[in-house]
Amino acid sequence: MKKSIASITLAAVAGMTMLSASPAMAAPFQNCEQARAAGQVNIPATSPFYNPSSDRDNDGIACEEGDPASVPAAGSPAPAPAPAPGVVTQAPQVVQAPVGGVATGVAQDTDNTAALALGTGFVLAAVAGGTFVVRRRGTQA
Repeated sequence: MKKSIASITLAAVAGMTMLSASPAMAAPFQNCEQARAAGQVNIPATSPFYNPSSDRDNDGIACEEGDPASVPAAGSPAPAPAPAPGVVTQAPQVVQAPVGGVATGVAQDTDNTAALALGTGFVLAAVAGGTFVVRRRGTQA
């Protein structure tokens, strides 16, 4: 019984570790067509999706939006339709938020999935450890 509980605990902790590590295992796109198909343009060098061979002018940004190599090929989906008359749309003032530096006041959407998975793994490990200690003390008493 003790070995099966330990095995289940170990499997749960290992599973949570793999889930939390999966965003860090992202591979770069092979070319700009793949990046555009995934909805990625203007990929900075700090991104795990950055591929130096896709950066034509070596400025640290791959698959730039105005780059002819990153323009979708024929047969690609059509661009989004124009807004209805009377509807005012405004482009964001900052297309790409700067990395580091001072706060710019631009709201950034963050994906906390990895942190949530890692926190869940720690909670599961703590609960499993606590259960192990309580059971062990119960058998010794």
